[in-house]
Amino acid sequence: MIKPILVVKVDGKMVYEGESKSLLQNFAKALLTILSSPGSGVTTSTSIGATVNFFGEWYAGTYYGGGVHLAMNALSGDDSFGIVVGSGTTNVSPTDSSLASKISNGTGSGQLSYQTHTTNSSFSSSSSFIQISRTFINNSGANVVVREVGLIARNFFRDNSGVKNDAKILIARDVLPNPVTVKPLGSLNVTYTLSLSVS
Repeated sequence: MIKPILVVKVDGKMVYEGESKSLLQNFAKALLTILSSPGSGVTTSTSIGATVNFFGEWYAGTYYGGGVHLAMNALSGDDSFGIVVGSGTTNVSPTDSSLASKISNGTGSGQLSYQTHTTNSSFSSSSSFIQISRTFINNSGANVVVREVGLIARNFFRDNSGVKNDAKILIARDVLPNPVTVKPLGSLNVTYTLSLSVS
């Protein structure tokens, strides 16, 4: 059983810890695409939205420039994928494709500076976990209120004609039970942990 845990800290102090119940339909579609790939260099895909496909395989002999499946380790300043935060309060729907109101990277009013991610993992005969974490710094000069968090996966490759597929798909979204205020020069840290126990 996969159990996702969400932890939110402000200035190093825990303000929320609980089970994330909001893995979205997009996560299931992406996983299905990867699992159903024939492994023979045939690219499989699933429709994630009206204009977005998730591609389940690239083949080094056919595609160049490499590729990524479910990449979430965005670099500092990149708010297009990985862990993202927002100010929206709309209830979570399994078909959500974006945060209700994403807080963008920056130092202006209502913005947060998105830092790089850190990852951690452990694998044993009885349990395993994969963990991804990101810190956000408030350089805006005023309070920034966070009410939702999410996880966006990147699916990227270029085909042998140079045509680029670069899809960003929301796979998890959680509305926090209480708003979290990040004060000027304060930090927010969000961690998603996917744990798997074997009985």
